[in-house]
Amino acid sequence: MQEVITWAVIYILTMLLGYFLKRAGVFQSEDKRILSNIIFYITLPAMLVSSFGGVSVDFWFLAALFLGLLCNALMVLSGTLVTRRKPPEIQALYIMNCAGFNVGNLAMPFLRNFFPAGIPYLCMFDMGDSFFSLGTTYALACIRIGRKSGSKFRSILSSLFRSVPFVVYLLMTVLSFLHLELPGPVLQAADFMGRGNGFLAMLMVGVSLEFHLDPKDLGEVLQMLFFRYACGVVFALVVFLLLPAPLVMRQVLSLAVFAAAPNAALLYTNRLGVRTEIASALHPISTALTVPILSALMLLVR
Repeated sequence: MQEVITWAVIYILTMLLGYFLKRAGVFQSEDKRILSNIIFYITLPAMLVSSFGGVSVDFWFLAALFLGLLCNALMVLSGTLVTRRKPPEIQALYIMNCAGFNVGNLAMPFLRNFFPAGIPYLCMFDMGDSFFSLGTTYALACIRIGRKSGSKFRSILSSLFRSVPFVVYLLMTVLSFLHLELPGPVLQAADFMGRGNGFLAMLMVGVSLEFHLDPKDLGEVLQMLFFRYACGVVFALVVFLLLPAPLVMRQVLSLAVFAAAPNAALLYTNRLGVRTEIASALHPISTALTVPILSALMLLVR
């Protein structure tokens, strides 16, 4: 318990450090793009490579991938049913922001401190999640408001294969299936660079935090948060209590579904132009809640 609390405090303080450094003028809001690029192109892929070192892929890796797809599909379907009486733009908003999880930048760096053996399962889950958050939910939202997305299946795949973390997931999975390992020096370099991912991720979260919420939109934001966490509770209970999978896989997947909404969802919401003020409030709130919620729930699953 002490270890969980210690790491939670470290991550929260790092997030607050980023926020206060921005308020002090050391960072600007635009600097989050630089930090994001360092994470996306360097430290996150490096952490993934080092996490796969010595891993032998089995059936449950594929099951984790399927669960990532299934969880997102069910959240999209549930969001559609919940908002069936609401305007189309709110339905589109739910589709894009109530499905998907910020696994790579938030859940994964934090959970790696406690479940290093579970990170490959989390990577496979994130691959399934990425299929939705990197284009599919946007295409579905466009359909909901009657707009052509131009994002057909081929475009979605193209978006996925332009994602460096997704390509690394795929490459390391193939190597694991073939029982091949990268040279030792490569793994050492990846481990060295990957260790900075958690710090940079939380620093970026702090720099990114913005709270500009119109009181009239607060109710919609709270409903969306309730919907995300309610779906997370159902999924976590099913996975942790009913799935005959390795314990570490059940632990990391049942926690990952309480991560914040993915960054791509906010980008796609801005692109679509549907109630962006609600999405802009949802994301920093869900991001700030991620580490405290994961820390509290970890005491139940460890």
